[in-house]
Amino acid sequence: MKKIINKNNIIYFLTLFFFKSAFANENINQFKVEADKSIEYFEKQKIYVASGNAKASRGNFSLKAEQIKAFIGETNKSNISDIEATGNVIIINQKTIAKSGFAKYNFKNRLIILKGDNQSIEAKKFRLISKKFISFDDINKIANSEGDVKLFLTGPISISSKKISANFDKVNNTLISASAKGKVKIQTKSETITCNSAKYDNKTGIIILKGNVIIRRDNSVLTGETGYMNLKNRKSKIESSKSQRVKGIFKPAKKVN
Repeated sequence: MKKIINKNNIIYFLTLFFFKSAFANENINQFKVEADKSIEYFEKQKIYVASGNAKASRGNFSLKAEQIKAFIGETNKSNISDIEATGNVIIINQKTIAKSGFAKYNFKNRLIILKGDNQSIEAKKFRLISKKFISFDDINKIANSEGDVKLFLTGPISISSKKISANFDKVNNTLISASAKGKVKIQTKSETITCNSAKYDNKTGIIILKGNVIIRRDNSVLTGETGYMNLKNRKSKIESSKSQRVKGIFKPAKKVN
């Protein structure tokens, strides 16, 4: 059995009590859902469905999508266990913005999954995009992403890879560190770096490079097994391993007539 609240050109409000806030402390509070088209309640499945420019909000957190589903918990009828959003999803929490075609949030584990052709998480000093998925653990403040992933930092600097994981500050969600694995490519104003894996520390500004490291700058090429780049002073270093020596190719710049 389903109950429908429906009326054209009017925004309806559904206030759910005892709803745990996403991306916030788990204090009990109210949560508001709005929709241009309709809000339906499926009693047997225990699901609320808001359709047509739907919006869910509480405090600094807001979620917008074409459709939002709220799933009632099995053990506590006053609690929402999960929420799903489909179609042009935009999540805003304080100064962090996430976008995707589909999003799911579990309130017990405080885990969000973003899926679709393109999804992103963006804040003041970074932007993370993926063509497969991004997951965010809101308890431990860890994001994992796969599928042609790119991390954009200030500089401008970009890190692209098959997989990227990032750690964030538990108070203000600022980026602490990021690790990239699989066909890593780092692009700056003057260098192009490729390697098997890389780890970035936001505090020091250092990127540690490992595995088949190649640094291209102007007409020079450096190759080795490991290395690092300091984004603050623009210094880079490449090192050898027991089985591989460091190599450098330096070409004079072409004269302009």
